Amino acid sequence: MRTLVFNSKGGCGKSLIAREVIAAPKAKEMIIVEIDTLNTTQLSYKKDFKDVIELSKQNINDLLSILNEHDEVVIDVGADNLTATLTVLVDYQIFEDIDLVVIPMTPGRTDCENALQSYSVISQYIKNIMFAFSRYKENENIEDQYQVFFKNMKERGLENIGGKYITINDSEIFIDAQNAKELVINMAENIDYKGQALKAKNDGNIDQFHLLMKKELNKRAAKILVDKCILPAHKKLMAAS
Repeated sequence: MRTLVFNSKGGCGKSLIAREVIAAPKAKEMIIVEIDTLNTTQLSYKKDFKDVIELSKQNINDLLSILNEHDEVVIDVGADNLTATLTVLVDYQIFEDIDLVVIPMTPGRTDCENALQSYSVISQYIKNIMFAFSRYKENENIEDQYQVFFKNMKERGLENIGGKYITINDSEIFIDAQNAKELVINMAENIDYKGQALKAKNDGNIDQFHLLMKKELNKRAAKILVDKCILPAHKKLMAAS
């Protein structure tokens, strides 16, 4: 599936959703196209994916070839290239080669407003659009968390969104993984850090023991996040194509 992740505001979770939710569960088949002059965030993960392709404002129209050469592509647009990318997508009719657009947002007012604005523009060219509510808190009602979005969506032509959305949990594991330049799905791999830690303790290496137990804890937290959030969200997006 060829997916565009887009919101006219930066800092709303575009890169995280493109990498961790859309691409990571089928990493070896997936190409990430990053259009970001300021931050090449995805390039650090090139080893994990089939490829990571960096585009600039000067060669955004290369998307036409990339999307027609490969079946599994996710496009992550940086905040400094949003207008230029949208212009190329429209002028070169590249929306015809995109299967799905995902519009992410956090609970913040500006994120929600920009998500609706992005929908108003993009829905003129493609109808298959999903919303992604990032920093979602499981124990709170979704409409209470993203009040600005739900209160104003009818003004943007959205009577309701039905099931056309995913939720991405608010989790420190995403931050830990990003700091380590590691995919959450890889952090969740079944490695026996506890056994290694106990061996280190028996050898008298307490510092190593604590380091490995921290990895064991992160592994278990990552597995919960993968099973409860990442894989269900990925499956729902893939079914939306």
